[in-house]
Amino acid sequence: SGEVSAGPARAELKPPRVSVGRVLFGVLATVGAVVLTAVLTMLHTDAAATPVAFNAVLLWCTALALLGPLVARLATAVLTLPLRLSRVGGYLAAHNLRAAAHRLASVITPLTLLTGMACMILFSQTTVSEAGAAQRSAGNIADYVVGPQVPADAAEAVKAVPGVRTVTRVLHTTVRTGLIKRSVLGVTPQGLADTLDLGVTSGDIAALTGPGTAAAAYGQGYHVGSQLSMTLADGTPAQVTVVAVYTRQLGFGDLVVARDVVAPHVDVPLDDELLVKAPGVAGSTLDAALKADPGVGIRDRVGAQAANDDAGAKIGYVSLGLIIAFTAIAVVNTLAMSISDRGREFAALRLTGATRRQVQRMLGWETVTAALVATVLG
Repeated sequence: SGEVSAGPARAELKPPRVSVGRVLFGVLATVGAVVLTAVLTMLHTDAAATPVAFNAVLLWCTALALLGPLVARLATAVLTLPLRLSRVGGYLAAHNLRAAAHRLASVITPLTLLTGMACMILFSQTTVSEAGAAQRSAGNIADYVVGPQVPADAAEAVKAVPGVRTVTRVLHTTVRTGLIKRSVLGVTPQGLADTLDLGVTSGDIAALTGPGTAAAAYGQGYHVGSQLSMTLADGTPAQVTVVAVYTRQLGFGDLVVARDVVAPHVDVPLDDELLVKAPGVAGSTLDAALKADPGVGIRDRVGAQAANDDAGAKIGYVSLGLIIAFTAIAVVNTLAMSISDRGREFAALRLTGATRRQVQRMLGWETVTAALVATVLG
């Protein structure tokens, strides 16, 4: 009977081996993740980088899920020494983690996925928002920004102020090119170079002279001379010729067109802002000219598209909340099953002299280790 009982005991304590096929696919996933991460450093547009970034995160998480036991063994080997500083709880946790790396892997995999996806969503939002603000700050070369929701009479009042050289009326909207939705900046073309620096790389922004012309952001496949068919906000078709290509897409949208192209086709054709070039004119003088419109005044120069940025961030936070909810369920289930399966182990520890408090400390150290490893990997 001793031999019969010893056999299952040895089988229970022996950790399962990682199959060759699993290791092979894990290595392939790691190679793919490295390649996508390298490609990501060479992409310069948000539209191209975002899907690559998400796929890179998923591949890294897939690689970790496949190679989890091996990673867990390596992590526990590194953390064994500091854990042993705790003479009982940490010492027991170190030996348990080394003997059951597969159990640790089942916990750190969903936690790593949670951490990686959370960082991806949160930091991509803040990174893009910061980059957009930097581009708007660099590209807005007007002396003043007037807004929001500026009626036509307020624009005329600003133009009439002595010393005002250029007033660019700006309207934010969207259009569709085929099935793709693109953000559009509708502007009055006269004197546009006085108020906006879009970072033009080819063509000439001065050629944006009327309803038949447009400037396009770099990376969308357009070049100077391209014929662009688009559908306006109310479904009206329009066609323009690209006369310039620019780089500051995050700050000023995918397309820049004449305001007259889009204004008749939006629900509220009020200007989102006025960009005013008025060297030597005091802000108080402009404020005095705007007294007839009490809701309109001088705004922050980097305030354009802030509402769109906030909307995109909220969508990302909703996605993050769903990921956290599903991952939390997975982690709780994994921990519950793991602890419930260790009843005999805990009983054996108690029989050999470990107190209830020492067993709880051991579990605490194991949990802290799993959280630390998952956070670093994520």
